[in-house]
Amino acid sequence: MAHVAIIGAGRVGQALAYTLMFEPYVSELSLVDIAPRVAKMAMEELYHGLSAHNLDVEIRAYESSKFVEDADLIIISAGYPRKPGMSRRDLADENAKIIKEIMENTLDNNPRAWYFVITNPVDALTTLAYKISEGKRKIIGTGTNLETARFRTILSRHLEVPLKSIEGYVGGEHGEAAVLLWSTVKVNGAPLDEYLKETGISIDKVAIEKYVKGISMEVIKVLGGTRWGPAGSFLEIIRGIMLNTGRIISFALPRKFNEIPEPVYVTVPGKIGRSLGPDLWNILTEEERDGIKKAAVEIYKTYLRALKVTGLCEK
Repeated sequence: MAHVAIIGAGRVGQALAYTLMFEPYVSELSLVDIAPRVAKMAMEELYHGLSAHNLDVEIRAYESSKFVEDADLIIISAGYPRKPGMSRRDLADENAKIIKEIMENTLDNNPRAWYFVITNPVDALTTLAYKISEGKRKIIGTGTNLETARFRTILSRHLEVPLKSIEGYVGGEHGEAAVLLWSTVKVNGAPLDEYLKETGISIDKVAIEKYVKGISMEVIKVLGGTRWGPAGSFLEIIRGIMLNTGRIISFALPRKFNEIPEPVYVTVPGKIGRSLGPDLWNILTEEERDGIKKAAVEIYKTYLRALKVTGLCEK
């Protein structure tokens, strides 16, 4: 049984907390939010929602991450959200300070914890969290897991087949430099090109990429922010760690490229579990690998901004 801490009880944090309540391996949940009483009221809501389900999960609420102790998994979702017209990268300066504080507050009290970073710009900030931990913790980021969910969703619609029939991944950066990995797409087990040839169906790849990269902003404009997409998508990563599933999924791990002085967190789809990897790098096309390298360069630039604002440049 596991103790999971969610630091940041906003839209995504609350949706993820509710989702995790129904996971049989979760016995304890710690909610943290610096806004007065937000975590406590979220805790009350969770208990009310669970009252009819005969589930026994211990929930605690705090207003500082320094009170989280002995967690098995720490999920960092705290941070300023995007507003219409903003890039995820625009959040780097303010959210980097939040990541620094959370890491420094929790490292000593949670010696066995895995860290799962959700806060945007997630790839740069996961890289920052890893640096602060000095490599002493297992830290992963969401990477392009959500883009992968969106990719499969829009492919299912265009091809008019059930979602369960679609395989396929997105790599690179969570955001502008996401790379749709068309070479990984299969429909009912058949490579996409083969399936299209056999069925006579055609698809608009440009429109699909536009959807994958743009649908989140449409959700934000109408609903104020994303919630259930991230909660459902990220659960796949959490199960991968906690249940050692060994599935191939999109998530971010550190990777070293010749063009960049130090490793950065970027997505190459790979095996998730208590041990991480191998990944699909060697089966991707040269064009796809080049796209991921370019994404890593952009992530590194944002990471340098995060380093500067947190005063960690010399560490």
